Amino acid sequence: MEADDQRAAPVTFAGGLLDPYRHVCTFSRWPEEADPALDPFLVDGLTHGDRLLYLVDAAATAAPVNRLRHLGYDAGLLLKQRRCEVRTWTETYLRGGSFDQERVFGLLDGLLLDPTSPRIRLMCDMGWAVNREDVAEELIEFEARANFLHARHEHVVICTYDAAMFDGAFIIDVLRTHPLVLLGGVLHENPFFVDPAEFLEERGRRAVG
Repeated sequence: MEADDQRAAPVTFAGGLLDPYRHVCTFSRWPEEADPALDPFLVDGLTHGDRLLYLVDAAATAAPVNRLRHLGYDAGLLLKQRRCEVRTWTETYLRGGSFDQERVFGLLDGLLLDPTSPRIRLMCDMGWAVNREDVAEELIEFEARANFLHARHEHVVICTYDAAMFDGAFIIDVLRTHPLVLLGGVLHENPFFVDPAEFLEERGRRAVG
């Protein structure tokens, strides 16, 4: 199947449709709670020729591979064929030793705007931001701005946050920056989502007010 045909097919997940919105947040402990919720999403992706890409803690790089084996796949072959790829936080969000929005957007541009790539199902463990109050404001801005990028491609991005590890105000802002939310194993169109341009304008007014 050609890459364009793959990307043209709508993606369904957890009782909902991921097209045209492809930026999802979910709240669970990675990987113990995230894995079972994402299993149908992974299986569907591999069935349709999509590519799985994980951004995780260096200590958890074996977890996605082991989960694929648990689901009956030849994980080694998928890695060799680049049907599955695991990257660490230090290679992505914290590349260069710190979180820099422009640097991460440059990386995502290369990954997600590559016209030769099959559709990517990108799963991001956001645990790298736990206990990092210094990046909280910048991360929320990044999540809002990411919607502009995600409107330019047909890949699917799922950001996993452990709600127990972040304060309530931060979680509310996470909700406001994702058009879709996975709750209780069911995909919902997020009623808290705010248009990213409006959200960023509001934050700008708040910063100078």
